[in-house]
Amino acid sequence: MSSRRLVEAAAELIVEKGWEATTAAEVGRRAGYSRAMVHARYGSKDAILDAFFSHEYVQNLVPSPEPGATGLDEALAHFDRIHELYAEAPDFLRALFAMTFEAVKSTSPVRPLLRTWLTRGVELVEAGLRKGIDDGSVRSDIDVDRAVNDISAGVFGVAFQWLTLSGRYDLARELTCLRARLVVEYAPYNRSRTHAARHS
Repeated sequence: MSSRRLVEAAAELIVEKGWEATTAAEVGRRAGYSRAMVHARYGSKDAILDAFFSHEYVQNLVPSPEPGATGLDEALAHFDRIHELYAEAPDFLRALFAMTFEAVKSTSPVRPLLRTWLTRGVELVEAGLRKGIDDGSVRSDIDVDRAVNDISAGVFGVAFQWLTLSGRYDLARELTCLRARLVVEYAPYNRSRTHAARHS
């Protein structure tokens, strides 16, 4: 039984009806497996959710720092990863964002996993900004906590509009515009224009 196939089937159902309304049996059927096979391999619906968050697509959205990257590059790296995932597997990205908003409910089974994943992402953004202050790619006078919030809010703002304005919202263009705006906001003035142009 292919874990990837099952996870991608789960992503399709999440987009259609949300995680909580999806059953393990439905995931199995969508992937072409029997309920008994899914139960034998995973045991529970929660195990499928764990597999979803272990998928390379999800892990790549909170990337480890790359050699030679500036702090600002690291702080904004998830924009590039979202672009890549949007180009490669837009339905999977849509499922991930849909679950992100589903997790606002305190009773959501997705909430603990999302919090862990998002916390890791926030920590990487903060680390990148602090490194950027040291290496000169980020303005030294910024409020790091406010900048982290600005970057995070921007990402989820465009994600929400993409989900709700399906067919009328150009996610790739809006991500590019947002990233460029953040570069201008947080890079030293003499670097911001060059950096924004290089990543547009």
